[in-house]
Amino acid sequence: MNPYLLLKRLQVQNANALSSSFTFGFPAVTAFMGFAHALQRHLNKLENLEDFKIKGVGIVSHQFAMQDHQEGFNRTLKLTANPLDKDGNRPSFVEEGRCHFTASLLLEVENLPVGENAQRKFFRQIHDLILGRMKLAGGDILGLDQYKPVQVLQDEPANRRHLMPGHVLMERRDLMVEAMEAGQDALDALYGFLQVRHECEQDDDGKVIWRSRRARSGWLVPIATGFHGISELTENVLQARDTETPHRFAESLVTLGEFVMPHRLETLSDPIWRYQHTGDIYACVQQAAATSTEF
Repeated sequence: MNPYLLLKRLQVQNANALSSSFTFGFPAVTAFMGFAHALQRHLNKLENLEDFKIKGVGIVSHQFAMQDHQEGFNRTLKLTANPLDKDGNRPSFVEEGRCHFTASLLLEVENLPVGENAQRKFFRQIHDLILGRMKLAGGDILGLDQYKPVQVLQDEPANRRHLMPGHVLMERRDLMVEAMEAGQDALDALYGFLQVRHECEQDDDGKVIWRSRRARSGWLVPIATGFHGISELTENVLQARDTETPHRFAESLVTLGEFVMPHRLETLSDPIWRYQHTGDIYACVQQAAATSTEF
């Protein structure tokens, strides 16, 4: 059984909130997976950490603040376009929506350093890397938990307390599959679970009573979980940032997620996201039996 490395309460400012072409809010799962991938590559360059591996990532949200403006029923993003050009004008590329959040990451790992002194040095290296060289979802990492920023946990029920207070992001693709098997279009099924229906009725005294309900209880949210390739792999693409890596066009995969309290988890492996590559689909999933691809 693999141990877990808990990066506790990362405070992130100005992260990318446009997780796909038609959703905004909490950053995409791929942003957190990419952060873990980058962290592993940085650590593998250090002495005695060449074999260290991160197998998957669990995401716990403690606080989230969308950078938007709401007036009545209208909600508008506070968009930015950075950096400004030499004359102080906005550049021509697409504007970006931003958010601030605090989250903990539960990393399933292999080949941890052995020994108290070695682990203490390892924790310090992680702390310095995260605060000195890394970003998360395009945002600046301002700090970690001041008492125990990095912890090693075993998969025991009592260790769920280390994730509190917070909400764990769980995949609810099963709800989408159920709705689509019943004949709904994918996008209609997604919005059907997110919309709030307001209904009213009049009692015997003539008083109007309003009620609000959703199709299913729970804190359901749209989440971007990967990419679907829509073109063949090609070489020598004009204006590509990496001229040596094959290129293909892709679109985002969006499904349903649910934020749940940590005490509802049975094991620490339940919320772990892992990579899955099947044909043209590059996805992050939480299925224990899924074929995983290591970083």
